[in-house]
Amino acid sequence: MKKLMIIVLAVALMFLVVGCLGENPESADREVVQEQQAHYQKTQPLPYYEYSIPRDIFIQISDVVVTKAYTTYTVIESITGETKFHGPSLGYGIPADTQLTNPLQLARDYSGGPVIEQAEPNGLFSSDNTDGTWVLFVQPDGNVVPVYTEHKVTTYPFPVEQDESGSWVRTEGSETNFVIDINETN
Repeated sequence: MKKLMIIVLAVALMFLVVGCLGENPESADREVVQEQQAHYQKTQPLPYYEYSIPRDIFIQISDVVVTKAYTTYTVIESITGETKFHGPSLGYGIPADTQLTNPLQLARDYSGGPVIEQAEPNGLFSSDNTDGTWVLFVQPDGNVVPVYTEHKVTTYPFPVEQDESGSWVRTEGSETNFVIDINETN
C-alpha cells in the first residue's frame, strides 16, 4: 500500500512538473513580442528631439484659448451640414460634460488603486463622452448668452459667411484676433 501511494504521488508530481514547464500559447506569443520589441529598441530606437514645434504650437493655442476672451465666430451645423445657427461668440466651445472637480474618486485608499483622471492645464476635467457643447454667443446688445447644442460646432477666430456653394469662408476684410508664432528652434 505504501509503495502504491509513493507511485501515485510520484506520477502526480511528474504531471504537475511537466504541466508547469509546458508553455501556454499566450506566454509563448508574449515572449516573441517582447523579443521583437527589444530588437526594434536596438535597431530603431525612439527618436529624441531637442525641440517640438507641434508642442510649441499646442502651448500657444492653449494660451489663447485659456487666457484670452477673444471674440470668435461659431457655426452650429447638423451632421448633414445643415446650418442650425451661427454668429459672433466669445472664446471656444466647452464640451457639456466638462467638470470643475474630478468626477472620479479613488476606490481604495492605498497605493496601487485605480488610475484617476487628471485636470487639464485649463483647470477643467474634460471628457470625450458627449456630443454636447456649450457656446457663449454675443447678442446684438453686447450681452453674452450660453447656448447648448448637440450638433457639430466649428469656431473660427474671425467672422465667416457662407459663399454661393454653402461653404463657410472668411468674411472679406476680417482680421484674426491672434497669430501663432512658429519657431524652428527654441
